Amino acid sequence: MSMLNKKKKSSTKKYTLTKPNTIFAVAGEMVPGKGEDSYYYATVENNSIVAVFDGCGGIGSKRYGNYSEKTGAYVASRAVCGGVKSWFEESPRQDEALKGYIKRALKVCDAYGDKGGRLMGSLTKSFPTTAAMVCVLDGEATCYWAGDSRCYLLDEDGLHQLSEDDINGEDALSNIFDDGVLTNVICSSKDFVLHKKTISLSKPGIFLTATDGCFGYLKSPMDFEFLLTRTMLSTKNILDWQTLMHANIREFTGDDYTLCVAAFGYEDFYSMQKSFSKRTAFVDQNYIKSPLPIPVKWQSYQKEYTKFMQQS
Repeated sequence: MSMLNKKKKSSTKKYTLTKPNTIFAVAGEMVPGKGEDSYYYATVENNSIVAVFDGCGGIGSKRYGNYSEKTGAYVASRAVCGGVKSWFEESPRQDEALKGYIKRALKVCDAYGDKGGRLMGSLTKSFPTTAAMVCVLDGEATCYWAGDSRCYLLDEDGLHQLSEDDINGEDALSNIFDDGVLTNVICSSKDFVLHKKTISLSKPGIFLTATDGCFGYLKSPMDFEFLLTRTMLSTKNILDWQTLMHANIREFTGDDYTLCVAAFGYEDFYSMQKSFSKRTAFVDQNYIKSPLPIPVKWQSYQKEYTKFMQQS
């Protein structure tokens, strides 16, 4: 199996990416000290990365004495995060090497994880985690992912999902209600696919990576877009936006949550807000306040939301 499932580059007119205007994370744990999410973001010169990892608590519930009785999911998200960090710092231009860095991190987990760990459930994998990453390198953005954590682009046309969930037969709306079974995750006990897609921008935009605690407990994907832009327009600066998003997600989620944000091409926070003002009002009127059933609204919304997913 090849390391990456490759997607052809988007045909969209290229917008050269440089250093992000802002880059930050919003994260929280359901149980302090036991959260199974992890994240990494960094900017080195004009190269940037935003990455999130969600340890799969159901299939990774085995606990390890050598890791202070932490679950395999807890250990995996942090170990894989460390492997990605090493890759970005040492050889980010060698994307074919990324899976190797991840596998080496998992080998360390196996080497120090006691074999007689306490089992919490029957359907388990060794050190399982999802991953969603956007790496901006030499003016070009590339997404990498495995599982159901997501890569997004938010621009003046709306929210666009870039990654494709490793779940059979579900879309972004139906998966909220059906909670589909993952068909591919990073783990040490079985080979996995690390997907790749290169994205070209035609205008300023915001790349986001998110674990499902950020979007999986809302009514619809439209609500997630509205959360992002509504909180942006309700604040005076980046720090306030970050704080308000954290407070809003914490109110509705039933899981650990992690969101990494990197904005490109805006003169300042005011210009960013201005670019989203019309779109936010449109979403509020047509998708949030509209009395139409959610499936009907989704049918209208999903064309723009999935346009990058349809490109191959």
